[in-house]
Amino acid sequence: MKLIDEHGLSVALIDPDELDARPWTSSDRHIDVVRMLRPPADRIDALQAAGFVVKPEMLTWLAELGPDEDHFLARLEANPRRDILRARRRAAVLREEVQDQVDADTLDRFLALYEQRVSQMQFGVPYAKRHREAVLHGPQKYFGVFAFEGEELVGGCLVAECPDVSAIRVRFSAVTEYWRREASLSRALYFTAMRTARAKGLRYATLGDEPNLYGHLTQVGLFAFKVKMGFRAVPSQDFGDPTGCDEADLVLNFSALNDPGLILGYPPELPADDRRLRAYFLTEDISRAAKFRADFLEGVEPRTPSR
Repeated sequence: MKLIDEHGLSVALIDPDELDARPWTSSDRHIDVVRMLRPPADRIDALQAAGFVVKPEMLTWLAELGPDEDHFLARLEANPRRDILRARRRAAVLREEVQDQVDADTLDRFLALYEQRVSQMQFGVPYAKRHREAVLHGPQKYFGVFAFEGEELVGGCLVAECPDVSAIRVRFSAVTEYWRREASLSRALYFTAMRTARAKGLRYATLGDEPNLYGHLTQVGLFAFKVKMGFRAVPSQDFGDPTGCDEADLVLNFSALNDPGLILGYPPELPADDRRLRAYFLTEDISRAAKFRADFLEGVEPRTPSR
């Protein structure tokens, strides 16, 4: 067993041949999560019997664009549809700009806003800055959607084009606190990105890839936001991620997680080749799970810390 720190989360990595001995139960070190990477098929049943959730390491948020915005909006429930239309009306006072080739000045202004927003997160990591040269010079093609109030950049998103899977990936986004709170500006930016993708003849949009443990680097509220935007979560390896894989997690306590947390895992009663996902809702108060739902999920199961 090896202990690592993942942005404040103490993770104990175990090998398949260590599972039966359960070394985490005798450790005097603090452990938040016990994890087995790429669990072999012959260990899946034993992992699930021990309380582990077998899951994709990363999730891709995917939506089929459809022929136009009206068809896309018609698929949503009434309240999320109204939220999107309201966001677009409020954003109409801003100047919106789509840059098919992102210029360096706008990119640097966006990255400054992005880093400011990330710095306000408990475990925020400014990944976008590492991609500056890739956005400007390739090899993957990016475009940007930006919103300006006068000369001030108040929101934007960087979008990668993935013609091999007929999709766009919204890789990074940031909006000022005022425009997030007053207008949910990101909704309007995402819909402009999706309109641009349709014009390019692409079939899908994704809202990027996320670690499959909400309550740590990402929060359950982000999950709910993306569901309301008409997206569904799928294992990243099922949609063009060559490094995507499965892992198994056992959450021992919530000391480094927000309550509620969330994992999307494979239901143990389904065949191994069935890729549907169940929500494992991590909370001290299991009554909170009753309100949690998404149409693409194979149910919701509350889990308290295993300790």
